Amino acid sequence: MAAAVILAGDVGGTKTYLAMCAGTGGFRPLYEGRYETSRFSSLGALLRAFAEEAGRRPDCVVVGVPGPVRQLPIRPVNLPWSIHPDEVRAALGDPAVHLLNDLEATAYGTQVLAPEDRVSLNEAPVDPEGNVAVIAAGTGLGEGGLCWTGSGYTAIASEGGHASFAPTDAVAVELWSYLHERYGHLSWERILSGSGLASIYEFLRDTGRGTEPDWLAAELAIAPDRAGAISRAALAGRCELASQALDLFVRLYGEEAGNLALKFMATGGVYVGGGIAPKILPRLQGGLFMRGFLNKGRMSEALRAVPVQVVRNDKTALMGAAYRGAQLLR
Repeated sequence: MAAAVILAGDVGGTKTYLAMCAGTGGFRPLYEGRYETSRFSSLGALLRAFAEEAGRRPDCVVVGVPGPVRQLPIRPVNLPWSIHPDEVRAALGDPAVHLLNDLEATAYGTQVLAPEDRVSLNEAPVDPEGNVAVIAAGTGLGEGGLCWTGSGYTAIASEGGHASFAPTDAVAVELWSYLHERYGHLSWERILSGSGLASIYEFLRDTGRGTEPDWLAAELAIAPDRAGAISRAALAGRCELASQALDLFVRLYGEEAGNLALKFMATGGVYVGGGIAPKILPRLQGGLFMRGFLNKGRMSEALRAVPVQVVRNDKTALMGAAYRGAQLLR
């Protein structure tokens, strides 16, 4: 009997990765595709176009989507879609359909990463049945994890990125006050995201902690990705103010990763994913991230025993959707 076919997907506001996989575990795509999400009117239309291109009919569909997956229909963040499993089933000939939050999919994907997909920030033994935490800064801040259930891992969904930011030193208190004037409630996502890095830069500039060069001011005035311009200037050593901003961002990223590690008691490891981490990897490896991670008083020693790794593979959520599909078919 032929193995069941899984249609795995990672849907983003800009791009979507899809793969047809044999439901035998691991990540061995039979066919893959990358699509501009906005070209399609619905998830069903996108998946139908992919299935027709692949020339295969899936038995099981597992897709990670950006936003809470609780009540139907699902209205993903940054997409004008309304997603319902019935619409997907109708588009694809009635397969089983399972929808995941994108961080749930990423969490599952950590279980099938190759060694070259990961860069260690803290070497420590991995507890093979320990909880796993995932934190991913990009357009927003995603958080999630995995717990061991006796025979395998199950993802834990979280909207922890929207929890309240808690400053731990005088500079962070000033940052909180500066951004509180602008936003009112201040979440960790306001700090640890692309817009957050830009806000940190503006805070340092506006409080007299450095001088903004004219060339960077001109670039930021027209840049569609202000965080990218700031991080590039910092990594190239072209602007001390940008470098300060990136350093503060990295330290605070480590602090919230440490918070998450404690909340999950993540002896199975902490994975730092999302779009930002691979782009600023040299700074993450420079010590400030782990300094923030370990800044937990009497719990610092417990965190020294937690493995911390940066995820370099941007298809981790896609791989996780396939992994979850294979679990469901067992």
